[in-house]
Amino acid sequence: MKFGAIVNTSEFSVENLDISEIIKISRMLPKSSVIDTGIAEKHLISTIEAQDLCQEKIAQVDKFIGLKKINLDKVEAESALIRAKDAGHKTAKEREWFTQSDQLVIKAREEIELARVCKSWLENKVKYFSMWHYSLKSFLSRDHGILLSNGGNTFSGPILEDSEEPSFSDMRARSNRINSDEDIAGEIEWK
Repeated sequence: MKFGAIVNTSEFSVENLDISEIIKISRMLPKSSVIDTGIAEKHLISTIEAQDLCQEKIAQVDKFIGLKKINLDKVEAESALIRAKDAGHKTAKEREWFTQSDQLVIKAREEIELARVCKSWLENKVKYFSMWHYSLKSFLSRDHGILLSNGGNTFSGPILEDSEEPSFSDMRARSNRINSDEDIAGEIEWK
């Protein structure tokens, strides 16, 4: 693939920019802080894909903005030098005012402004997906660290055979291991 294909703006318009995949990934992300390992692993890759999609579209919009600025300069010059003169405006100030109110100039400025808003929206989405990626990665690191600290077991108590019941001494030994300044979850109480 050539770079020109990525920034191709022939038949490009901001209004018709396809953002459906970005919206789809955005809506797939969890809406609450309740996340498990499966959800985190699934969405970790999605956030990278979404960032990549946004970056490609930002490149297109940047090129589009550049081309529209060139067009704006041309339209402003034509307005000041040709259309203002044809409308009977002779002084530089009259031509400047005419150019500011010329519908072709206004339309060109609106196209640039719309493209800037689009670029800003895409950049904010990149930050959003980046934040989610970091959060999911942190969750998986913590989850993996907890699993390793338990020796690979998700249950940290004594391993019992199916028919075995924990003895009172096993339960008492386990409760004695918990520091009196900590609760069961291991958080230190404020004094």
